[in-house]
Formats: sequence, C-alpha cells, structure tokens
Amino acid sequence: MAVPLELLDCFEILGVSPGAHPGEIRSAFRRLALSFHPDVAGPQGACRFEAIAAAYSVLKSASPVEIADALKKGRKAPGTPPGKDRGGSPFRWRRKKQAPPSPSEKKKEEEEGSGRVRELLLERALVEAELSVARLLEKAGEGENDGDVSRVVRRLLGAHPEVRLLALRSLGRKAAEGEVFAALLEMVRLWPVDEAVLERLLLPDYSPECRRKMAEALVARFSSLPEGPALAFLRWISPLPGREVFLGKALSHQSPRVLAAALSLWTGGGLPDDLALLRLLKRDEDCVLIPLLRGLKVRGVPPWAVPRLTALSEKHPSPAVRVWARSIVRAENLV
Repeated sequence: MAVPLELLDCFEILGVSPGAHPGEIRSAFRRLALSFHPDVAGPQGACRFEAIAAAYSVLKSASPVEIADALKKGRKAPGTPPGKDRGGSPFRWRRKKQAPPSPSEKKKEEEEGSGRVRELLLERALVEAELSVARLLEKAGEGENDGDVSRVVRRLLGAHPEVRLLALRSLGRKAAEGEVFAALLEMVRLWPVDEAVLERLLLPDYSPECRRKMAEALVARFSSLPEGPALAFLRWISPLPGREVFLGKALSHQSPRVLAAALSLWTGGGLPDDLALLRLLKRDEDCVLIPLLRGLKVRGVPPWAVPRLTALSEKHPSPAVRVWARSIVRAENLV
C-alpha cells in the first residue's frame, strides 16, 4: 500500500519551491515526466516517474487552503527538532470537529474534483503527445547512415510542425551553415512561421551574408506575423546595411506599432514607394503619421501627396500631426 505524500514532499519531488505558482508546477512536471518516462529513461526510470506523477496529482488536487496550512506547518523555528513546532504544545494542531458539508458544498467539491481530474488528464495527454513526437523522431533516425546533418535537414523540411520545432531547438544558438542553412531558408518558404519558430530562427549568430539571406526569406512572411514577433524581426534587421529594402516590405503590416517602428528605422535617403506612402498617408494614428511626416520633411514631398498633407494640417485631431503637416506645407510653399 502506497504511503500518502505530504504536500511539502510533493514540492520537493518536483524541484519547485513550496507554494510555487501552478504554471511553474505544471512546467516542472512536464519537464521531469519527459526525462524519466520509461519510454525515454528505460525501466530504471519507472519508480521516479511514478513518484513525479503522484506528486503532481497531489498538488493538482490540493486546495489553496490546504497548501497554506501545509506551508504554515512546515515553518520551523531555528534549532527546532523535526516534528516539533515552535509553540511546543502537543495540542497545537488539534482542530475542532467540523460539521458535515451541505449538499451544495458537496456538489461544488465534486465539480472542482472533476475539473482537477480533467486538467490532470490533459497534462498527461500533453506529455504523452510530446513523447510520441520524440519517439517519432527516434524512429525517423533509425537506419540512417548519412549523419546528423541529413537527419536535421529532413526534420526541418518535414510536414509536422512539432518535428520542425524540435529540429530548430536542437540547433540552439549555433549558426547553421551549408545544407542546414539552406534547409532553414526552404522551411521558411514552404511553411508558416509562428512565434516559436521565429524566435528560434533569430537566435543564431549568423554571418552578415546569411543574416541578409534569412531576412529576405522572413520578410516575405512579415505581413502574417503577429505584432510581437514582427517587432522582434524589425529589431533583428536594424543593424543590417541597406535595411530599407526590408522595411519597405514591412510597411504592409496592419499593426500601427509595427508601422511606427519600421518608419523610425527608415534612415535612408529615399522614400517608401508610392503605393506604401499612399496607404500610410491614409491612416489616422499619431504613432504612424508623426514619423512619416518627419521623414517627408527631410526627404521631400511627392506632388500627389499635397492634398492629403493639406488636409492633415487643417483637420487632423492631433496637434502634433497638424504641426508637422503644416511645417511641411509651409516649407515647400505648397499653399
């Protein structure tokens, strides 16, 4: 018969501090479960895996009150022998007999318990899914005699997104070269780039030539990137000479913050193409118009933009936009 685990022991088994956030507990469980699952660690990992699963199950089913009580019990005064509380009274932890719960309380506890069971099953399903991917990778590598490079290339170009992501993680910060770098470029061309993939693609320290090639591949996907990854990409290309080539394509994004960042990085001598400039002048956000107007003041104004600039100088609700537009109109003697 298994000995019931104490809550503080469960925190220790999972390697987290007592009272850790549920997200931290969940991450620790998944990390340890993937390391000690018998399919990965072999039969010798079975006992450790059972202890990890049991500890996670106990913490998932524990209420905040139970955890708080366990933490209070676990706080000992310096030099206090184990099993002795700071008060030293043998009656300290005796509690009054509680009244039986009402039917509504029983129903609520049952619903909470069912919810915890569903969450635990979901977590175990996620672990099993990750293990399935790991087994899939291992199976894909069986019988291959052409080295690690070919395996990485095949995984980068595979149809399964998790396999591609795991292959990217295996590269780490090491700058890809040769076949692997060519596979990265082809992967970007073939498959959508999400936030996790972009983070891994921007991580290595590429050579200047490879950095530029990767920027050319990624900018083709720029309009579909969420705001956060799009801003990260703009920061990544900021050291590149001649970055206006990429910034011009970035001006097709819909996020005002992304457009403002791209315009702020535009330090070259020319202007965006007429189509991009027309789209930008039709926008109303201050954060987009102010860097745009600042650039127009330095680099000049195309004749077709005169009516829009005049309208901005007279009717835009932002004083800053009106001032910038008016200064351009006056400087160019457009009125």
